[in-house]
Amino acid sequence: MRSKIITKIIITTGVFFLINVILLLSIKGFRTSTNKNEVELPINRGISRKVQSNIISPALMSLLPKIDVLLPIVVFACNRPRALQLHIEALLKIRKNTELNPIIISLDCQDSATIQVAKNFSDKIKTIIELPDLGPLDVPAGQQQLFGYYRIARHYGYSLNHILNVLNYEAIIITEDDLEVSPDFLEYFQALYPLLKYDKTVWCISAWNDNGIDKKIDRQANLLHRSDFFPGLGWLLTKTVWNEIKDKWPKAFWDDWMRKPEQRRDRACIRPEVSRTGISPEGKKGVSGGQFYDHYLRKIIKNIDPIDWKTIDLSYLVKDRYDREFQARIDTCPVITLSDLNEMNNDTKCAQLRYSNKKEFVAIANTLEIMNDFKV
Repeated sequence: MRSKIITKIIITTGVFFLINVILLLSIKGFRTSTNKNEVELPINRGISRKVQSNIISPALMSLLPKIDVLLPIVVFACNRPRALQLHIEALLKIRKNTELNPIIISLDCQDSATIQVAKNFSDKIKTIIELPDLGPLDVPAGQQQLFGYYRIARHYGYSLNHILNVLNYEAIIITEDDLEVSPDFLEYFQALYPLLKYDKTVWCISAWNDNGIDKKIDRQANLLHRSDFFPGLGWLLTKTVWNEIKDKWPKAFWDDWMRKPEQRRDRACIRPEVSRTGISPEGKKGVSGGQFYDHYLRKIIKNIDPIDWKTIDLSYLVKDRYDREFQARIDTCPVITLSDLNEMNNDTKCAQLRYSNKKEFVAIANTLEIMNDFKV
């Protein structure tokens, strides 16, 4: 057992003013630092839309067939030709079926070099969307320095609606040109689509772990979690969810907007313990100017282990079972404070760190060197 290494961090979710919101830590040592559920089962390669209940039972979830589903990959890009080149090449390397995973490139910025890169892939991709002239951006006075974020939100809003409601796809995998992808990236989404389709307490599947830094995670490559937090950065969106939120789509900071309770509506996203995406060095050239890249984002590791998702029973992710088992695990762990961390030894398997407000959460996150962004 290696000392001074955190092997797992799981953050339970809820409103931050509730004192019993908990950080569950599985630790090998630590060093402080700065109803009836009747579902019509899918037939052949289709997925049924007939759902009689909002929550699918674990027993039924385990019976859902491991079938292939049409899941186009939508790549958002602007003016980073090298990033787009590398990202599409990575997708082509892991793609096993062109019919199940056609690639759609959505371009803004009218950057000639990036457009040419997209066109060079020719028949290896399904289509290229170039945003039409949508007129001047509506950026409030005093926020011109945030122009890029307004442009991104408009790009997403236009293309997501076009792909889901004009091209008429039922679900899509959304990526960005600066993302690296794991070998099982596409199989991961195929395996989890039935859960997203049938369990109405789940509203997205994400490939990203915000706290997926090496030595702070459990290296079980097939370990997944339910999360109240929308991770993004390689995620699966259904037409149903898009049509639910499209009329409220924000003018800027769409990802933060997705994390608000009004959009989440007490639903969860599924995310992996070990990320299926990473941020490439090209990510330093984006609108954010590489914010957090060197200090944090570049340290997120992506999975490299082969996983046969078709053999894995994912019924533990169904809400009732997941919540019950998660709470049982928490109940076995002693409650500690930050000052107790130095006293912990290698025999400590788990502990609870509780917080009652934003300030306390940020203090815990900073001590553990995990992401301290706070969203309710």
